[in-house]
Amino acid sequence: MRPSQKVETFPDGITDIYEEDEGRKLGSYKGSFRFEKKSVGVTRFYQSQVSVSSNRIDRMIKVPHNNIVDRMDIAVMKTEDNRQYRIIRIQEKPENGVDLWELEAVQVALKSGGGTSI
Repeated sequence: MRPSQKVETFPDGITDIYEEDEGRKLGSYKGSFRFEKKSVGVTRFYQSQVSVSSNRIDRMIKVPHNNIVDRMDIAVMKTEDNRQYRIIRIQEKPENGVDLWELEAVQVALKSGGGTSI
Protein backbone atom coordinates (compact mmCIF):
# COMPACT_ATOMS: atom_id res chain seq x y z
CA MET A 1 0.00 0.00 0.00
CA ARG A 2 1.36 3.41 -0.96
CA PRO A 3 1.73 6.03 1.80
CA SER A 4 -0.99 8.23 0.28
CA GLN A 5 -3.26 5.31 -0.65
CA LYS A 6 -6.73 5.28 0.91
CA VAL A 7 -8.80 2.24 1.79
CA GLU A 8 -11.40 1.47 -0.90
CA THR A 9 -14.50 -0.63 -0.28
CA PHE A 10 -16.45 -2.62 -2.85
CA PRO A 11 -19.92 -2.85 -1.27
CA ASP A 12 -22.13 -4.07 -4.10
CA GLY A 13 -21.37 -7.77 -4.21
CA ILE A 14 -19.07 -10.55 -5.35
CA THR A 15 -18.28 -11.67 -8.88
CA ASP A 16 -16.66 -14.96 -9.84
CA ILE A 17 -14.31 -14.82 -12.84
CA TYR A 18 -13.99 -17.73 -15.28
CA GLU A 19 -12.08 -18.27 -18.51
CA GLU A 20 -14.28 -18.75 -21.55
CA ASP A 21 -14.04 -22.38 -22.66
CA GLU A 22 -14.57 -23.67 -26.18
CA GLY A 23 -18.22 -24.10 -27.01
CA ARG A 24 -19.10 -20.87 -25.19
CA LYS A 25 -19.12 -22.50 -21.76
CA LEU A 26 -17.59 -21.45 -18.47
CA GLY A 27 -14.01 -22.64 -18.33
CA SER A 28 -11.54 -22.65 -15.47
CA TYR A 29 -12.37 -20.70 -12.33
CA LYS A 30 -9.89 -17.84 -11.90
CA GLY A 31 -11.00 -16.13 -8.70
CA SER A 32 -13.59 -13.99 -6.91
CA PHE A 33 -13.65 -10.24 -6.34
CA ARG A 34 -15.79 -7.82 -4.43
CA PHE A 35 -17.09 -5.08 -6.73
CA GLU A 36 -18.77 -1.71 -6.88
CA LYS A 37 -21.36 -0.97 -9.57
CA LYS A 38 -20.55 1.90 -11.92
CA SER A 39 -22.90 3.89 -14.11
CA VAL A 40 -22.56 3.27 -17.83
CA GLY A 41 -23.32 6.94 -18.47
CA VAL A 42 -25.54 8.51 -21.11
CA THR A 43 -22.77 9.35 -23.60
CA ARG A 44 -21.17 5.91 -23.43
CA PHE A 45 -24.61 4.23 -23.66
CA TYR A 46 -25.66 6.11 -26.80
CA GLN A 47 -22.26 5.72 -28.44
CA SER A 48 -22.47 1.96 -27.93
CA GLN A 49 -26.02 1.87 -29.36
CA VAL A 50 -25.00 3.42 -32.68
CA SER A 51 -21.87 1.34 -33.10
CA VAL A 52 -21.53 -2.36 -33.83
CA SER A 53 -23.53 -4.58 -31.46
CA SER A 54 -20.30 -6.12 -30.15
CA ASN A 55 -19.45 -2.70 -28.68
CA ARG A 56 -22.60 -2.68 -26.54
CA ILE A 57 -21.97 -2.17 -22.82
CA ASP A 58 -24.49 -3.64 -20.36
CA ARG A 59 -22.58 -3.45 -17.07
CA MET A 60 -19.63 -1.64 -15.57
CA ILE A 61 -18.06 -2.60 -12.27
CA LYS A 62 -15.03 -1.48 -10.32
CA VAL A 63 -12.75 -4.15 -8.78
CA PRO A 64 -9.36 -4.09 -7.08
CA HIS A 65 -6.38 -4.03 -9.44
CA ASN A 66 -5.27 -7.60 -10.13
CA ASN A 67 -3.38 -9.85 -12.54
CA ILE A 68 -6.15 -12.46 -12.84
CA VAL A 69 -8.87 -10.92 -14.99
CA ASP A 70 -8.41 -10.84 -18.77
CA ARG A 71 -10.46 -9.52 -21.64
CA MET A 72 -13.06 -12.08 -22.82
CA ASP A 73 -13.26 -13.73 -19.38
CA ILE A 74 -16.73 -14.30 -17.96
CA ALA A 75 -17.91 -12.55 -14.80
CA VAL A 76 -20.73 -14.30 -12.91
CA MET A 77 -22.48 -11.78 -10.69
CA LYS A 78 -23.47 -13.45 -7.42
CA THR A 79 -25.89 -10.65 -6.49
CA GLU A 80 -27.83 -10.62 -9.78
CA ASP A 81 -29.19 -14.17 -10.01
CA ASN A 82 -25.83 -15.37 -11.36
CA ARG A 83 -26.06 -13.28 -14.52
CA GLN A 84 -23.08 -13.79 -16.78
CA TYR A 85 -21.14 -11.01 -18.49
CA ARG A 86 -18.29 -11.23 -21.01
CA ILE A 87 -15.59 -8.72 -20.12
CA ILE A 88 -14.86 -6.65 -23.21
CA ARG A 89 -12.68 -3.90 -21.79
CA ILE A 90 -10.43 -3.43 -18.77
CA GLN A 91 -9.39 0.09 -17.85
CA GLU A 92 -6.99 1.05 -15.07
CA LYS A 93 -8.54 3.84 -13.01
CA PRO A 94 -6.45 5.09 -10.12
CA GLU A 95 -8.85 6.97 -7.84
CA ASN A 96 -8.01 8.56 -4.51
CA GLY A 97 -4.56 6.99 -4.60
CA VAL A 98 -6.01 3.46 -5.01
CA ASP A 99 -5.25 1.23 -8.00
CA LEU A 100 -8.58 0.07 -9.46
CA TRP A 101 -9.84 -1.61 -12.61
CA GLU A 102 -13.10 -0.77 -14.35
CA LEU A 103 -14.52 -3.76 -16.18
CA GLU A 104 -16.92 -3.10 -19.05
CA ALA A 105 -19.03 -6.07 -20.02
CA VAL A 106 -21.96 -7.30 -22.09
CA GLN A 107 -24.57 -9.66 -20.71
CA VAL A 108 -24.51 -13.10 -22.23
CA ALA A 109 -27.68 -15.15 -22.54
CA LEU A 110 -27.68 -18.65 -21.13
CA LYS A 111 -28.38 -21.41 -23.61
CA SER A 112 -31.51 -23.31 -22.68
CA GLY A 113 -30.97 -26.54 -20.83
CA GLY A 114 -27.62 -25.62 -19.32
CA GLY A 115 -26.57 -23.62 -16.33
CA THR A 116 -22.97 -23.13 -17.36
CA SER A 117 -23.28 -22.17 -21.02
CA ILE A 118 -22.86 -18.60 -22.14
